[in-house]
Amino acid sequence: MSSKPILVATLALMAIGIAWALSPLTVLFAFAIVGIVRLGMRDLDGDERRWATTLVVLAIALRVLAIAALFLVTNHDQVAFGRFFADEEYYIKRSLWLRNVTLGISMYNFDIEYAFEPNASSSFVDLLAFIQMIVGPSPYGLHLLSIALYIAAVLLLYRAVRVTLGRMPALFGLAVLLYLPSLFAWSVSVLKEPLFVFVSALGIVLASGLARADSLLRRASIAIALVGVAAILQTIRAGGASFLALAAAGGLVTGLLASRRRLMIATLVAAPILFGALVRIPAVQLRLYVAVQRAARQHWGAVVVSSGYRYRLLDDRFYPDINQVSSLEFKETMRFLGRGAAAFLTVPRPWDSPSPAAAAYIPEQIVWYVLVVLAVVGTRSGLRRDAAMTGLLVTSTVLIAAAAAFTDGNVGTLVRHRSLALPYLVWLSGVGACELLGALHRRWSTPPNEFPPGLRMRPA
Repeated sequence: MSSKPILVATLALMAIGIAWALSPLTVLFAFAIVGIVRLGMRDLDGDERRWATTLVVLAIALRVLAIAALFLVTNHDQVAFGRFFADEEYYIKRSLWLRNVTLGISMYNFDIEYAFEPNASSSFVDLLAFIQMIVGPSPYGLHLLSIALYIAAVLLLYRAVRVTLGRMPALFGLAVLLYLPSLFAWSVSVLKEPLFVFVSALGIVLASGLARADSLLRRASIAIALVGVAAILQTIRAGGASFLALAAAGGLVTGLLASRRRLMIATLVAAPILFGALVRIPAVQLRLYVAVQRAARQHWGAVVVSSGYRYRLLDDRFYPDINQVSSLEFKETMRFLGRGAAAFLTVPRPWDSPSPAAAAYIPEQIVWYVLVVLAVVGTRSGLRRDAAMTGLLVTSTVLIAAAAAFTDGNVGTLVRHRSLALPYLVWLSGVGACELLGALHRRWSTPPNEFPPGLRMRPA
């Protein structure tokens, strides 16, 4: 037997052992990400497989390099670890405190109190603490966990969209989600967004499968799994279960209506009438008023209390004193809601950039505008291709937009929250891009001596 394979295997095991000693989570990440990519690329062939694999592998490599750069530029004589966002420090430290308490490691009483504070409670922190119980403190390795979760989420949606809305829209969405700068930034961060997107993507895929299930047993199994995913999502972020339930219901109802034209027309006519009747009920009016009040107060805090670049949705009279929010009148409420919807789509406006850093974001803001326009175009075509999947994507986008549009007042926070809608919106943008390119191709391919269809001259 040749000694060369034995030597290669020995060196590989030695390299793995050294890597495990330096960073166990890096070794686990390497094995996990290979499996994730192989599962994501299975059944693909030819150019599609080569393009998708190249996009994904390069995206992973760039993200790993970003974490390595963070480690190299951090002055560890001054701080324990580096971070991309301020909130990361809170999650990492709190998870370490929980780990220490569980392992019986002595800590300051102040740290113990913060470890169990109810504010910003999330199963994401528990997950970080559990992982570090197994592999030890890993403030940089946890970034790799975020990469694995985000790549898995994107590939889950990519494969689901590929078989429902088409290969090219799926490849378009894959490229945007892997390389858009804002998504790149938080996909390498120790924040709960990657975990939330992964679990919600799993829920969307299950809901899409529920619409196509061909037996009662399969539908029941998927429904049970969907309930479990919703329960997990609720532990990650408050309101997660409601988000998934409404997204799934919206998608399934949209699929049902799109397949029955008369029922869809009747629903469109009846919906405004039903809404008008509901808002006349005092209990419903009270709930709506309380919801608007809560959103306005949260927006006020984002504008007055938070630092950074801010924007206003309320009339000027409300900002000197938060108690003035209690006196919101109907017209002021309508202006608040209208400004919130407009701000979600347009802020930060390219012509209002207050700093060089904000100006650097202008190219991505232009990309956002283009993606929104393409998504509007693609929704109609998507309903024809697969109404259930299109409904799921539209409903998910609208729900996330509604949650952020009326509560944010900080530009940076808005951009971060808005990026949570992109994993759903971008596939519809891909459909819209393919539709527009197809229309242009048909127009340009019309022979010069022929009239386009519908414009041919008829004999007198």
